[in-house]
Amino acid sequence: MIGKTNFSFLYKNSLTNVTLAGLVLWTLFFFLVPLTVKKHVGWIPVFYLLINYLVFIIGLNIIPSVKKENRDSYKVNKNALRKVLYIIIFIAVIGLFFKILDKFYIRGGSFSNSISLNRIILEKSGSSIISIVAAVLNPFSFLPLFIYFYLGIKNRLLLIFCYFLFFSTAFEFIMLGSRAGLFVIILLLLIYLRYFNKLKISLTRVFVVSLIMIFVMIFSVQLFIERTKDFAKTDKVAVEHILTRSGYNFTIEPTKEVKHKIISTKNKTLQAYRLGMINFGQYYLHGVFEFGYLYNNYKKNYWYGGYTFNIFAKFINIVFRTNINLKEIQQSPPRTGVYTTFFGPIFIDFGWFSLVFVFFFGVFQKLIYNKILQGRFQFIPLLFYLLIINFFMPVFNFINGAQGLYNLISFGFFALIYILLTGKLKISEKDGLISYVKILR
Repeated sequence: MIGKTNFSFLYKNSLTNVTLAGLVLWTLFFFLVPLTVKKHVGWIPVFYLLINYLVFIIGLNIIPSVKKENRDSYKVNKNALRKVLYIIIFIAVIGLFFKILDKFYIRGGSFSNSISLNRIILEKSGSSIISIVAAVLNPFSFLPLFIYFYLGIKNRLLLIFCYFLFFSTAFEFIMLGSRAGLFVIILLLLIYLRYFNKLKISLTRVFVVSLIMIFVMIFSVQLFIERTKDFAKTDKVAVEHILTRSGYNFTIEPTKEVKHKIISTKNKTLQAYRLGMINFGQYYLHGVFEFGYLYNNYKKNYWYGGYTFNIFAKFINIVFRTNINLKEIQQSPPRTGVYTTFFGPIFIDFGWFSLVFVFFFGVFQKLIYNKILQGRFQFIPLLFYLLIINFFMPVFNFINGAQGLYNLISFGFFALIYILLTGKLKISEKDGLISYVKILR
C-alpha cells in the first residue's frame, strides 16, 4: 500500500519542537558531562546565540500551518512513483560512479592510505567539474530507500539494493575519517524507520540500537585514534593527545580524574568506550565555547554567504574561470577544524545581519513543512535534513559541514524532478485552450 503523510510524526517532530529539543539536550549534557571550561563564552556571544534562536523560531511560526481541511489534498500516483524510483536509482548509481572515479582514479585517494594522507591528497588535487557533479548526485543514494518505503512494495532484491545505495555514501566518510558524515547516515536511517513505522519502540529494540550505537562510537573513536597516530605513532600517545591537546581541548577539556582513568585503562575496547563517551561530550558541547572565542576574536571581513555556501563559489570558479579566493575565506576564522555551532559560519558570513538570514531560513522551512502537510511527499527528505540541522544547531552547522549543502541541493532537485516528471507541463496555448503533457503516468 502506498504511503500516506505521517501526521503523527510531523506533529510530534515539528520544526519548533525539534529545535527546542536540541537546545534542551545540549543544556543537559553541559550539566552532566565532567568537563572543565577553559575559555568562557562571554555575555555578548551568549546574547547573540539566544537572539538568533529567538528570531529563527519566530520565522518558523510567523506563517500559520495548513488548515486541517486542506491537508493531504495532493494524491500520489503509485505507477508514476515506481517509475520515478527507477530514475532516481539510475541517478544515484551515476553519482556513485562519478564519486569513485573522482576520489580514487582522478584525485588519487585510496583505502590503503592513512586518513591524513587521503585528506592531503584530495585537498592538493583540488575540485573539478566532475567533483561537483559527483557531490551533487551522490546524495541521491539516500532517496531510493525512502521511495521504496513510501511505495510499500515487497521486493527483497530491490530493498537490498536500496540499502546498498543508502550506505554507499559512507565510503568517502570512512576514507576521510569524517564522523559527522557517518552520523548523518545513521540519523537519516533512524528518521526513515521512525517515519514509516519500521522501528517500533521496545526494550529489546532499544537495547539492540544502543549496542549498535556503542559499536559505532567505538569504531568512530578507533578512526580518531588511527588518524591521530599518523603523527602520535602509538596508541598511548594518541589517546593522551586526544585527551589533552586535540582541537576542542582549547575551550573545554575532561577533568583530571577522568583523564587519568581513561589513560590508565588497559583493555583497549573499554578504553575506546570511555574515551568515546567523554570525547562525544566534548564533541557535542565545545561548539558553543568555540563560538564565544570566534565572536570575540574574528577580525576579518564578512563573506555574505561565501563561507557557509562555499560550494557555489567553488562552482563559479570552475565553470566561469573566476578567481574567488576560497582558501582565504575558509581560513578566515581565528581557529579552524572545530565546531562553532550552527551560528559560527553564519556569523562569519553576516555578522549581526544573521538575524535577517535566520528569520528567512525559518520562513523557508515552514513553507516546506506546509507543503508536506498538503500531501506533497517529495519535500519530505528535505524536511528530514532540515530537522537534523535544527536539532544540532548548538553543536554544528550541518549546511556548511558533513556534505550538508550537497544534501540540501540534491533533496531540492529531487522535489523538482518529481514535479517535472509527474506534474502537468504546459506545452501550448491556442484560442484560450491550454495543452498539457505528463511525462510519467
